[in-house]
Amino acid sequence: MKIGLALGAGAARGWTHIGIIQALEKLGVKIDVVAGCSIGAYVGAAYASGRLEGLKEWACSLSDWQVLALMGVGLRRGGIASGQKVFDKLASEFCESSYEAMQKPFASVATDLYTGREVVFNSGPIGDTIQASCAIPALFAPVAHGDRWLVDGAVVNPVPVNLCRQLGADFVIAVNLNADFRPLRLEKLRQDHEENQRKTEDFFTKSQNVLRQWFSPDSKNDKNSDASDDELDVNASDEVKNEEGIASDVIEKVEEEFTEVPEKVNKRNPPGIMSVMSSSLEILQARVTRSRLAGDPPDILIEPQLTDVGIMEFHRAEELCAKGEETIARIAEQIRYQLLT
Repeated sequence: MKIGLALGAGAARGWTHIGIIQALEKLGVKIDVVAGCSIGAYVGAAYASGRLEGLKEWACSLSDWQVLALMGVGLRRGGIASGQKVFDKLASEFCESSYEAMQKPFASVATDLYTGREVVFNSGPIGDTIQASCAIPALFAPVAHGDRWLVDGAVVNPVPVNLCRQLGADFVIAVNLNADFRPLRLEKLRQDHEENQRKTEDFFTKSQNVLRQWFSPDSKNDKNSDASDDELDVNASDEVKNEEGIASDVIEKVEEEFTEVPEKVNKRNPPGIMSVMSSSLEILQARVTRSRLAGDPPDILIEPQLTDVGIMEFHRAEELCAKGEETIARIAEQIRYQLLT
């Protein structure tokens, strides 16, 4: 029997995949094929390449400020971050150069921005396919691939069970990282979600502060020497011709948009733009996931509880890996019964 593992989308929550994979292997589960969406494609590519441990060590070493630098938050078209350094890191250290070179059959999924079609990658060069699968709308810019513009695969297929079956899996284990948005639980978990949105806003407020420092008069003369690509990718030179004029206007707009989420939601204090974007995407993704899983259910569905994890908290990798291991420990008997008996 060939076992497939479908790794779902979930931004920073995706580090939980690492703990889940390692716990499954300790349990004696042999994964034959892997499919991933968004962060699931990122982790899945490293796992299928046999380099998951290296990815774990790097992820667990990240601080919140290192995450900010790696995201490359700045002024660009199509998204407010590039994330290029994150994908360059994957390509150079944690992933083979082609799908055929991987140790396990692997597939990733993205979305055609203009047709809404599911775009599957399972052969040929890896290239920018993982980046396309991870291109969260508005956060990361769409990726040009061939004659298409591609965005996050989570728009159409957040937990790609069908890709595992296309790769020949007889038995599919799926990991859904966004099981929190369920009508019966929403009221109980409202405070957790509001706190997550506040943390997301705080992340981008830090980015706004960096932009202010970048364009301030004091930093004008020494920015070329002190701020390199290794510190923060804020390539605004092509889009900002008059730094003292246009850049100051941009900063004012950023300050207006990236406001902190108030403790109590009311009409006079609406949530900020990043809070609205991330919450809307999570709701959309949760609903699409439920629909897809109902139509093509996995044999085992793993749903770790991650209500306290914000989408940009990539610096919590060690904790999230542990959560993944704990999740498998809770359902170990079910897995043994279905697979190992």
